[in-house]
Amino acid sequence: MKIWVICQYYKPESGAPSARLSGLAGVWRAAGQAVTVFTGIPNHPEGVVKAAYKDKSAFMTEELDGVAVRRHWLYVAPNEGKWKRAFNQMSFALSVLVKNLFKCPTEEKPDVIVASSPSFFAVVSGWMLAKRYKAKFVFEVRDLWPAIFVEMGILKTGFVLSVLEWLEMFLYKRADAIVSVSKGFAQNMVERGVDGGKIFLVPNGVSDGNAAEALEPYTNNAVQQLRTQLQINPLSKVVMYIGNHGAAQALGQVVDAARLLTGRTDIVFLLVGAGADKERLKNLGRGVPNLQFVGAQTPEKVWDFYALADVSVVCLKDVPSFDKFIPSKIFEIMASQTAMVAGVRGEAADILKNSESALVVPPENPEEMARAIMTLIDDAPRLKTMGAAGRTYVQQNYLHSKLGRQYLGVFAKLLETKK
Repeated sequence: MKIWVICQYYKPESGAPSARLSGLAGVWRAAGQAVTVFTGIPNHPEGVVKAAYKDKSAFMTEELDGVAVRRHWLYVAPNEGKWKRAFNQMSFALSVLVKNLFKCPTEEKPDVIVASSPSFFAVVSGWMLAKRYKAKFVFEVRDLWPAIFVEMGILKTGFVLSVLEWLEMFLYKRADAIVSVSKGFAQNMVERGVDGGKIFLVPNGVSDGNAAEALEPYTNNAVQQLRTQLQINPLSKVVMYIGNHGAAQALGQVVDAARLLTGRTDIVFLLVGAGADKERLKNLGRGVPNLQFVGAQTPEKVWDFYALADVSVVCLKDVPSFDKFIPSKIFEIMASQTAMVAGVRGEAADILKNSESALVVPPENPEEMARAIMTLIDDAPRLKTMGAAGRTYVQQNYLHSKLGRQYLGVFAKLLETKK
């Protein structure tokens, strides 16, 4: 089977799409499939081309973990400002389309083309390439885009929203299969008239290799080195958020929780990562003595930070559509054997409760978040038990080896109908 994957973000970039698709591509490759990933020059989330790629061609091919990766030019911009982000995504979509539409870039034509959202522009390119090469077209839905932007106040009713909603339904209807990362997304599509028979659920998870790597910092002295580097007292308990600092995460609730716990001199909060909201959060956190901001980390370094944390925080903005979202970082945190406090509702809350790895609180409720953090910090046996429960749960349900095989089943079903 010859599989093309179109996704703007890929290794060595950090983040959910990179982790998901690099992990799944590795599983498909190990199963003997020919996998080619079409992606951009690495620059996310800072909007700066990564050092290893600065002197390389804007169009290049490399091999990562046995997977062929074809890099494409795009307009480099930080992950902030709706117009810059729009140009960034449109430039990638156009680059992929123009570069690959007229001449097949691989030895053989694809059987299946997977295009991953949230950028609809790249998904349009995937559909057009699938038409060009007579391949099955799989639309992977990782976001309810553009609906979530409306609820967050980024988009308003008008011409632009109407065009995006029309494009969304156009792609749903023309996909041979739709792969959703959550049940809520799938239900939303069915309620809007999409054929439920072509929707398949393949949730996010964690790669088997990363699950093994997640435990290494506990035995290789990495945690102690990181404490020294960040000048954290050996006796201090660490509460940490790591990931994108954007409007969707509403990290002001973590800053406020830290402010509520300034009397607890044994607790330090770390906000680790980058994003459009980081400077605002820094201003919000001025004068909060138990709060530190740390820059974005490489995917490999992330595991050291998870191991450093006594409690990891996951949170989303308090809007209805986020009830259908499942933050992919919860699976990484489970793999790292760390207990969580999660400001989420809906499907994500259900998973966390079933895993027994988290205390779930209402989103954007810093008082409840602070109370839950204190509950766990003051109960070391419970922290250990919850961490172990999460590790077991993710190994049983959310490893990429299992999820990748499910995905291959979707491909096989499509290709059977092609014969």
